[in-house]
Amino acid sequence: MDIDSVIDQVNALVYGQLRMAGEDPAVEAAGEAIVRAMEPALRQAGMILAEQAAAEVGAQIADRRVEVVLNQGQPSLIVRDSDQTVTVSTDELDARITVRLPETLKEDIETAAQDLGDSVNTFVVRALASTTRAGHNSSRATFKGTIDT
Repeated sequence: MDIDSVIDQVNALVYGQLRMAGEDPAVEAAGEAIVRAMEPALRQAGMILAEQAAAEVGAQIADRRVEVVLNQGQPSLIVRDSDQTVTVSTDELDARITVRLPETLKEDIETAAQDLGDSVNTFVVRALASTTRAGHNSSRATFKGTIDT
């Protein structure tokens, strides 16, 4: 994410509005003071948006964690493997559901389960448990992850 270019665009818009005010030096001076004062607030807003994006993306990919990392003052989203391993007890697999899905998705699930060395049932139960737990643990209002500076 390039916060500097966004700040430059906001500055250009403000200066464009100032030009509409005419050639009044007092208006220009006040506008320039406002632009300078806005920069830290715009940087903070950019970081808040990056944190919200990380939380939103992290909530949608339960088997990964999303971090906001600063690189030369610019935030980047990094997707990493989750530290949490979803464990499912196979002792109490009594409930059943029937799911109708496209044949191609069924084949993809079978392939993914085979790649992991799991049965289709274990693969689906883990995926559902992981997604369900991530949904309960996610919050769109808070940031989860790390910020490296």
